Amino acid sequence: MRAGVMIKEILVHLDGSADDESRIIHADHLAGMHQAHIRGLYLNLLPEPPVGISHYAISRSLMSQRLDETRTQCRSVEHALERRFAKLSASHDLRRFDCIAANVGDVVMAQAQTADLMVVRTPYRIDKPNRASTVVEAALFGSGRGVFVIPEEDPLRLRPMDTILVAWKNSREAANAVAQAMPFLRQAKEVVIATVATDGPEEVPGDRDLASYLERHDVAAEIRRLGKWDTVAAGLFNEAELLNAGLIVAGAYSHSRLREWALGGVTRDILTKTPIPALLAH
Repeated sequence: MRAGVMIKEILVHLDGSADDESRIIHADHLAGMHQAHIRGLYLNLLPEPPVGISHYAISRSLMSQRLDETRTQCRSVEHALERRFAKLSASHDLRRFDCIAANVGDVVMAQAQTADLMVVRTPYRIDKPNRASTVVEAALFGSGRGVFVIPEEDPLRLRPMDTILVAWKNSREAANAVAQAMPFLRQAKEVVIATVATDGPEEVPGDRDLASYLERHDVAAEIRRLGKWDTVAAGLFNEAELLNAGLIVAGAYSHSRLREWALGGVTRDILTKTPIPALLAH
């Protein structure tokens, strides 16, 4: 695990929707905690080009009209975001990318790779199952950086992060999540390393070594083995509530498997229904 992670550049996803305000509020709060710069990433989705020459000939004027409407709306959104950013307490800049949906992932990966943390909303939910999931998945699985996920419930609330719950599994993903979260762990008053048994022995390899590792970085951590739960996420969410934790730290697992799961899996559960902010890393 890398010990030298610092949060000095925070990337925040923007799309002109009502979700922007919660993302901006949290980005500004996090920037204040770490004396970081905020980079706004405004993704302006362009209309998809027509397929085939015949479709192009028929719909050329319609396409031109749609592009004009998109540009007008984009300028309006960008000006509104500029006014909102001018009120931020942290240093900041706003970048706009005009792209079709197929190119969104590449833009997000490139931008997230030169930031320390990206702020997003939960991409999956029951009433709106695909909210910017491409953005979140690209940041998680393509950047190697931490992704700060704002919960669905009460998204404007800024929770104190005095108590942090670390979801531990003896894996590269969990180790990277701990490394990415180190600036938060160092500031916390209480850190709990939690392991959840779904099958097999309760003791998870490496949790004692993790506690020793954190101690050498001046982070005192308690180990809690949460027993057997139907799902790992259920055990983690229950423990987070008992602790009144302000942040869950967890590894994010397998891009391909994530896409295959309709429901289930700790990564998918956190991205759908985490009750508090979560810092995930792959």
